[in-house]
Amino acid sequence: MKSRASFILFHVILPLLVGGMIYACWRDYNLPMFSWFDLAGIGPLVHRLRVTTAPLQVRLPFWFQFSVPDAMWVYALTAFMALVWRGSNSWSRPIWISTGLLLGAGSELGQLAGILPGSFDAADLGLCVCAAILALMFTSRSNFQRSTDDAAT
Repeated sequence: MKSRASFILFHVILPLLVGGMIYACWRDYNLPMFSWFDLAGIGPLVHRLRVTTAPLQVRLPFWFQFSVPDAMWVYALTAFMALVWRGSNSWSRPIWISTGLLLGAGSELGQLAGILPGSFDAADLGLCVCAAILALMFTSRSNFQRSTDDAAT
């Protein structure tokens, strides 16, 4: 059980927090999430965080600010689905596990085709694919089983 909690913390919650922090620190203040922060009463805290981290923004590569957050949620969703569907032989297992990749890469390809609003970004697409692959590598049955066995000993 401890292993499962650690897995969720490091492979689901932490990537979501990292992606969320990148958004909170360096993305456009006009995004709806900043209104949500105000409604939740944490607007002043987020504002202080943005002021404190503002000097770093000029040193960060564009792809870090704009592509890494997408990759983080693709990683987290892929890892979570791999955990949920671990050990299943269902025909739908690969579909569920690939949901993060399908949504992340699919939205980029939809933008490229003009079906979805927004502008296509090859870095977004590439990092989403890499994130899904990394999540699958870290969540493969043998890796997770080994960490479960290690925790039991």
